[in-house]
Amino acid sequence: MNPNLPPPHLNEEINARSKILTIFVIFLFAVLLVRLFSMQIISGSYYESLSRNNRIRMVSIHAPRGKVMDRGGVVLVENRPAYNVMMMPEDVPNIGTISQDLARILEQTETEIEDRISDSKTRPYDQVFLARDITFNQVARIESEIFNLPGISIDVTPERDYVFKDLAPHVIGFLGEISRRELNVHGTKDYQRGDLIGKSGVELACEKILRGKKGARVFEVDALGRKIRVIDERLPVVGETVVLTIDKELQTIAKLAMAGRAGAVLAIVPSTGEVLVMVSSPSFDPSMFLSPMAPEAWDQITSDPLHPLENRAIRGLYPPGSVYKPVVALTAFSARIVDPKKEINCPGHYVLGTQTYRCWKPEGHGALAFLEAMSQSCDVYFYILGEKLGIDRMAETSRYVGFGRPTGIDFGDEASGVVPSPEWKRARFGKSWLPGETIISAIGQGYTLVTPVQVAKIMSALVNGGRLYTPKILASTPVKLEMVLDVSPADLDLIKEGLRSVVEGERGTARGIRDPMFSIGGKTGTAQVVSGYASRLPDQADIPYRYRDHAWFFGFSPVNNPEILVVAVVEHGGSGSSIAAPIVRDVIKGYYFLKGTSGEQVREDNGKY
Repeated sequence: MNPNLPPPHLNEEINARSKILTIFVIFLFAVLLVRLFSMQIISGSYYESLSRNNRIRMVSIHAPRGKVMDRGGVVLVENRPAYNVMMMPEDVPNIGTISQDLARILEQTETEIEDRISDSKTRPYDQVFLARDITFNQVARIESEIFNLPGISIDVTPERDYVFKDLAPHVIGFLGEISRRELNVHGTKDYQRGDLIGKSGVELACEKILRGKKGARVFEVDALGRKIRVIDERLPVVGETVVLTIDKELQTIAKLAMAGRAGAVLAIVPSTGEVLVMVSSPSFDPSMFLSPMAPEAWDQITSDPLHPLENRAIRGLYPPGSVYKPVVALTAFSARIVDPKKEINCPGHYVLGTQTYRCWKPEGHGALAFLEAMSQSCDVYFYILGEKLGIDRMAETSRYVGFGRPTGIDFGDEASGVVPSPEWKRARFGKSWLPGETIISAIGQGYTLVTPVQVAKIMSALVNGGRLYTPKILASTPVKLEMVLDVSPADLDLIKEGLRSVVEGERGTARGIRDPMFSIGGKTGTAQVVSGYASRLPDQADIPYRYRDHAWFFGFSPVNNPEILVVAVVEHGGSGSSIAAPIVRDVIKGYYFLKGTSGEQVREDNGKY
């Protein structure tokens, strides 16, 4: 036996172990092959997708919104470049560290940034808006530190530019970040968290055509999420331009005429329903909503007692006062209950049962027929008409011409107003109608509530021959003639003559705005807010602001063939003749100045009054 050879029993043990090792290695290779087969053949497309997603990103390219222009092509709203801070959360290794670095640059807190990330992320690889429209200094600081900010990028996007700031914000509206509710309504196909969407006015009404269509950019990133190269790009489609019927210059004149008062001015073309002016005061700058607003700032706006965000022209509800008298006259003429030439005596008051109802002129107007009653706005004359007509007939005519329902203007959420009746009062308050409520309804007091746009629409029909047009503010909206009032042309002519005498007559309540260059007709209105103050405190300056009367006036020119009708209401302004009427006159004068028509031509073409 060779002493250098291992013993036989040891060889057998080595062979046995070799076989086990061989089997184990073969088993490992088999498992590896099965795994490779599964990954490359069975699940190959899945892992290929994962691999691509680790290095490929796709982001949206925001489309520039369409411009908004006035009727003459003046650009009211356009776009400008803005620098926004974006984050791809999937590429950020440590959210806390990045939030800390960005908070220092963006002058925000870490919590604000982290909350925005958690609130905005909806899908993997969705970009998140961290800051909108940052300064050039902030852009420079981020760019200088970009290698230490993985997943962070600066995107240049089109930002809304409201050229004339607070000129017509209630018409144009404003944008704001899309809410969760709006996102659920519109879906995530066209919108993402952080996108801006129309919140009011034309921006809201024309959202679909203004917003355009997003593009997309596909690019490759490195292991830290930094862009390497653009692979593919689809350009966005710019939104369509919207043209308004508003005249920018006339809008400016009306805004200046309001001189900071609370109220509304609205100018309309009586023969088409086109709105030339829509001013709601106080105003605001719509650009302040483009960036996230602090809760304190929002609370300050919403708690403002003057409610600057409300469009008073279409949503402001006011008792109409004496501007309602033409509708009462129309009702009386149609019912044939009054002879316009018959005089009625006004001693300064009217007694009904145990109640005495005063005329605005304490000493009375004496004996006067319809034209003088309209010219001097005699309350007693219309008390008598109201009692003879009854509330049901007045309410029926009011609803027929358009009070108590939206006008149908092509933007905005307008108020309906109130046309009171016994049935309405019973349903609203559970009480019966009182005879005295009919009396005061005849002069536009009591429960009656109207909007300035309703007054503009209805009074336009009374002075244009009875054609009731739907107001419109979008140039693309067709002119819509709703109906021709079933009213005698002679009755309409008589009402228009009465309105002419309000300004042109020697004792008209608005004779102070007569102009030798052009003719004006119209009606003053002083709507009482709280009863009692007028008699006890005749000086408006002594009455607390919130209890002062609202001042109304609507005027139209030229009288024979009106081209423009203007309505003005000044909240708690006092007298319609001294406060609201000059505003209307200034807008009408501005209209002729901008048109380039001299007053003498107006008088010559339309009759000398």
